[in-house]
Amino acid sequence: MSYIVRVDDRLIHGQVVEGWIKPLRITTIVIASDSVYCDLMQKALFELSVPPSVTLKCCSLALTAEDLARGAYDKGSTLILVASLHDLVELIEQVQSRAPGASIPPVNIGGLRHSGGKKQVYRALCLDESDLRIIRRLLDRGVVLEYYLLPNENRLDLGQRMVELENAVLHREEA
Repeated sequence: MSYIVRVDDRLIHGQVVEGWIKPLRITTIVIASDSVYCDLMQKALFELSVPPSVTLKCCSLALTAEDLARGAYDKGSTLILVASLHDLVELIEQVQSRAPGASIPPVNIGGLRHSGGKKQVYRALCLDESDLRIIRRLLDRGVVLEYYLLPNENRLDLGQRMVELENAVLHREEA
């Protein structure tokens, strides 16, 4: 493994430490987030959350895209975390603009919790219409999106399940 990109709105938490770092032997975690990059307190809290054997980098989306485009994470074992589909599409578009034709490994969509207007489509995956548009945009760019919570679980290809996702999100119950 070189790197994996995971969308998880909690970024680093117990499941990431126990369920991802250990089994995949992650040596580096990159939090790709403009807000975390600018927040010294959040950086310090995340630093306390990872084992001492793991290097934590908090980078802007632009810096992460630059690193990915030049192959900085092609060796080793790196987990790149983004907090939202919005950040993911921005990251991917920046990578592809810097390195046209760049190959992006399948992206793990693993933890988007319920918030205003989102509908639960799978355990730990809640989406709204805006998220569906972003998923379509990513699929149109050739990005494979897979839903699973832990690396050893079966993976659901979200591109193959778009009709199911749209039905779950757009379905309106009649009063």
